[in-house]
Amino acid sequence: DPVDSFKRENNCNIVIPKSGKIIETDVIILAIGIKPENQLAKSADLELGPKGYIIVDDHMRTSDPFIYAVGDAVKVKHLITRKSVSVQLAGPANKQGRIAADNIAGRDSKYKGVLGASVVKVFDLTVATVGLTEKQLKITEIKYDKIYIHPNNHASYYPGAIPITLKLIYEIPSGKILGAQAVGGPGTEKRIDVISTSIKFNGTVYDLEDLELTYAPPYGSAKDPINMAGFVASNVLKGDHPIWHWDEIDEIKNNNSFLLDVRTKDEYDVGTIEGAINISDLELRNK
Repeated sequence: DPVDSFKRENNCNIVIPKSGKIIETDVIILAIGIKPENQLAKSADLELGPKGYIIVDDHMRTSDPFIYAVGDAVKVKHLITRKSVSVQLAGPANKQGRIAADNIAGRDSKYKGVLGASVVKVFDLTVATVGLTEKQLKITEIKYDKIYIHPNNHASYYPGAIPITLKLIYEIPSGKILGAQAVGGPGTEKRIDVISTSIKFNGTVYDLEDLELTYAPPYGSAKDPINMAGFVASNVLKGDHPIWHWDEIDEIKNNNSFLLDVRTKDEYDVGTIEGAINISDLELRNK
């Protein structure tokens, strides 16, 4: 039901779809995408992509050798896939500007590609991402797997520890890091920055195991969340700890596997997978 209009009455936001139905809400989020501002490029008869983005080479030079373009309206290579992508981020735009300036001044500089490292504050949470998402990988021929971890952002015994939920995606069987997404409190973006650096230098999950990162109880753990992600992913790759993902549950149930829920009874009672047997991990060894 497409939106026809918005209005505000009596301190309330009102959405009016084409059907005429009235929807009252506290918050309206517009997520309708963007279009490149390319009128100047069109007037200069520059080559544009199917969606209107300006085509540039790795020197940031357009189809006119005397015109350079950088920023939100250009297409650049993705560092992992090497395919053309458009990324609307200030960091890459500034680096592209430096590359363009170098070439204009006669220095042969090349833009090596973008990873899309980004972060946003959502109320009290930090949400950060880098590299490829699983949705993007599903339309490629890259074979991948992923792991999820939920470590604290610093030592649990130091006051104020907050969990970070981190998803790490890696190529199989090489373990090459392809992307990561994380949600949590302070320090979430730091972990994504570390992974971004690792991807830049063709790092693998085995490299994450070995990384030496700063540690003090207010800032991290002796085994940092980055190390933990490497441990878990490498355990999977080595066959030490095979895993199942949530979207494979039907397959588990259909092959007559025994599904054990090792959470506490209170957690189990809140909700579980149909057919699962509850034996808490605190009791399992005594059964």
